[in-house]
Amino acid sequence: MFKRAKSKQSIILSGMLKSMASLTMLFMLVEFFDELNYGVGNAALPAIRSDLGLSYLQVGLLLGLPGILNTLIEPLLMLLGDTRFRKQVMLAGGLAITVSLLAIALTPSFPVLLAAMVVGFPASGAFVSLSQGTLMDLNPGREPHMMARWTVAGSLANLVGPLVLATGFSRGMGWRWVYFAMSALCLSLVAITWLRHIPLVQEFSPTIPLRRTAQELLGWLGKALGNLHLIRWMVLLQFSDLLLDVLTGYLALYFTDVIGLSVAQASLMMSVLMAAGLVSNIALIPALEKIPGTKLVRLSAGVSAILYAVWLLAPWLWSKIGLIILIRLVTLGWYEVLQGEAFASLQGRSGTVMAVSSLFGLLSSGISFVIGWVAARAGLPAAMWLLLSGPLVLVIFIPRVSSKLGGSPP
Repeated sequence: MFKRAKSKQSIILSGMLKSMASLTMLFMLVEFFDELNYGVGNAALPAIRSDLGLSYLQVGLLLGLPGILNTLIEPLLMLLGDTRFRKQVMLAGGLAITVSLLAIALTPSFPVLLAAMVVGFPASGAFVSLSQGTLMDLNPGREPHMMARWTVAGSLANLVGPLVLATGFSRGMGWRWVYFAMSALCLSLVAITWLRHIPLVQEFSPTIPLRRTAQELLGWLGKALGNLHLIRWMVLLQFSDLLLDVLTGYLALYFTDVIGLSVAQASLMMSVLMAAGLVSNIALIPALEKIPGTKLVRLSAGVSAILYAVWLLAPWLWSKIGLIILIRLVTLGWYEVLQGEAFASLQGRSGTVMAVSSLFGLLSSGISFVIGWVAARAGLPAAMWLLLSGPLVLVIFIPRVSSKLGGSPP
């Protein structure tokens, strides 16, 4: 009887492991799609601006306003992710992304483009961020390590996206076709998600109740906002984004408007940077097993601050290209470690963590808009100096005491 019971437990455990592995692959594909969308959007921005006749101020609105408005919507969606409605929220988000991408592909003007991006931001939170949160719930105590693997999947997409777009430009296909293709890919992922069982937080932490009322949801959010440990990581995460996504959002324009590259050359340059980011992300996986994550990020931020200042001052084309590649290599583990620490500070409540993250996204989104505003008045080179505040804040405020998640896994 004991052997039969043990065999039955082994079968159940094997089934759970297969389910987790399959879900992990699905979530990695969701991240691949999300970063493919992001990489294509950044590389296509000069062509979109030219096609629609956008000003720097309008570009600033595209890069900043959706994130600002997102803080009014996404936190509620993330809180619903900690209830029995997690799967429904994810599916609705995926369908909204599909519609948003179709609207961008068909857009005739700036207002339609802006509206599509406003819809796409909270939709991405519902579909992608809750996928990420579920992956973290499946791997307690290993959050930074799983974030490193998550980011590798995204980096592969970031590499592929600009290359695909550059190929299309070289054949005179423009930029709209790729958004049609991505909408089809997103719809496929929604269909796969619909067929899968998406575990709830309560399946891994039975003591956490299924929160039902708005009052209970907001109460948990209030408690999370009072968690100073979580808030520290959220603030640092937003400043880290200045030399990550915010910088990337303006780089293609910098290459075309300041350095003088063509749209196709800028797309290829973005692919080179994504390849450097992929190398960096792959190197991070073994590095986190040996070096405390917070120590790694603090040292990386100090080096990056120096390199970025030199890059802004460098007068020669090849020096700028070499330095920006080096910066991409050196910004090692910022997002993975800081986001992982945020999840670990409120373990088992990934939806609540993502809700707080959405609220703090107002900071980096506001800076994205300010950069466009400054660029419209003083020029893009002057506006890019604002991003130097990112690594400086990390150097000053990342704690020097090693985190319990920084080194070898528990």
